[in-house]
Amino acid sequence: MSVGSLEHFGNTHSAVESSLIVIPQILVIGVFMDRSRNLSFGTAGLRAPVGPARHQMNVLQVTRTTAGVASWLADRAAKDPVPHLVPEDETGIGRALYPQDGPLRVVVGYDARYGSHTFAATTAEVFAGAGFEVTLLPTPSPTPMIPWLVKKHGLDAGVQITASHNGAADNGYKVFLANGRQLYAELEAELEAHINAVEDPITVPRVTVRPTTDQLRRYVDELVDLVTPDQADLLRVNSERGNLRVVYTAMHGVGGRAMSNAFQFAGFPHTHGVKAQQYPDPTFPTVPFPNPEEPSAIELLLERAAEKDADVLFALDPDADRCAVGIRTPDGGHRMLSGDEMGTLLATRLVPPYRGEGVRPVVATTVVSSQLLSIIAEDKGWDYSETLTGFKNLSRAADDHAGPLTFAYEEAVGICPAPDLVPDKDGISTALFVAAWAAELKAHGAGLQQKLDELYRQYGYFASSQIAVRTTSPRELVDAWSSHPPAELIGVSLTPVALPENQGVALYGRVGPVHIRAIARVSGTEAKAKMYLEVGQSSSHDEARELLKKLEVDVTNWLEQL
Repeated sequence: MSVGSLEHFGNTHSAVESSLIVIPQILVIGVFMDRSRNLSFGTAGLRAPVGPARHQMNVLQVTRTTAGVASWLADRAAKDPVPHLVPEDETGIGRALYPQDGPLRVVVGYDARYGSHTFAATTAEVFAGAGFEVTLLPTPSPTPMIPWLVKKHGLDAGVQITASHNGAADNGYKVFLANGRQLYAELEAELEAHINAVEDPITVPRVTVRPTTDQLRRYVDELVDLVTPDQADLLRVNSERGNLRVVYTAMHGVGGRAMSNAFQFAGFPHTHGVKAQQYPDPTFPTVPFPNPEEPSAIELLLERAAEKDADVLFALDPDADRCAVGIRTPDGGHRMLSGDEMGTLLATRLVPPYRGEGVRPVVATTVVSSQLLSIIAEDKGWDYSETLTGFKNLSRAADDHAGPLTFAYEEAVGICPAPDLVPDKDGISTALFVAAWAAELKAHGAGLQQKLDELYRQYGYFASSQIAVRTTSPRELVDAWSSHPPAELIGVSLTPVALPENQGVALYGRVGPVHIRAIARVSGTEAKAKMYLEVGQSSSHDEARELLKKLEVDVTNWLEQL
């Protein structure tokens, strides 16, 4: 079997090393397409190039999908009725129109890509034609606003038209359920049966929907409230924030206005956006690929940080649900933190140690993220949960636990710092929490790098990397890893552990007190296999980095022998 090309990129600046994959183009997220078939739901809903074919994003595709979603939601409501009472008002009109039960209610939003406005209007009109009460956002908006609105107003569902960090040619369709969580795998087949039952999209009824008022200010205000101090601390905190220099990029997406307003309202006066990337542009002219994990995507951010002598940096993805964080280095330069670095570090800031009172808070991450969070959780008494990749899984991480989900993150720079408000990853709230912490630390002569160093001194040094193998048969490669895994790597005997739902196999081993881990899984976003490598609990940064390099060589050699 030919495995195609290996992609490997290393970052040598940190105690937790993170290798990033240079991805020139993502064609489809969540599904590998047979061009003769319709799109189907996958890891992140529907995503595909905009075009006229059945496997592409177009008005007929959106019409068929929305008609199916509407039918499915109505069927679920009929089987498990939930009151949708219309609030009383002074006129009594609402109750007169709906004396027993109101209609099913949805919100529809969209990003600034080609076709997004048309697809959103189509989605809203099809829902309205099916008898739904529809809230259509008036302007391109961050994706986290949809789960926020669904949860805040008790809606039955939400749809965001977005392709997140895909290339300029793509668009997509993401569904959120009544609890503000993404559509999860157990429901996909049931939903697709309703979509496939839509015979002719042209005959689907549509009713014009008037957009609602702008909801961004309300969303931003609630996020800012999360970092607003008590009145007694207001002067001190404002002084701290007045001394912090912040630089950020919206990556040509929809997060620029939200980020600017959030920092302004939260009391950060020295905030500078990357001007060339501040406003929505569906061509993404300054980046080859609009993913904040890509080194090429944050070049202008690093330049702006050097120009403004920034203390902290933020890079949103185009729909603003992910946020990469950068910091000042000891030599006065800047570097971006990996998702594992920021995720574990922010957990220690936001989740207090459990002292035995009430239920234990649940913290969660994915099977391919660093094992550091589990070690911290054991020390601090948190209830730790681990899921398959994607926030459609992470948002449900506490369902089988006594306590609530308090914090969740994934290694792909997605963080959910306030699940009660937005039960999904949220780049804007992530940036606010980090900036507030950075301001406090700077006032005491410290910074995020020092907190990171303290974390590693306490729990051991971690180093991680990722190798991607582009191949037309990623499942064959992962099956080969699963059925005939390496007996040892870097001279260490390994124990294989199967990941749930046939997602791959993880190999674990130890070099004295140091643990190593290697995971192979099929990408949920592209036709490729991914190898996640980690060295943990090392006694020094140099030792962890050296062991990781050896691990990379051995795994690469194994791949080349296929």
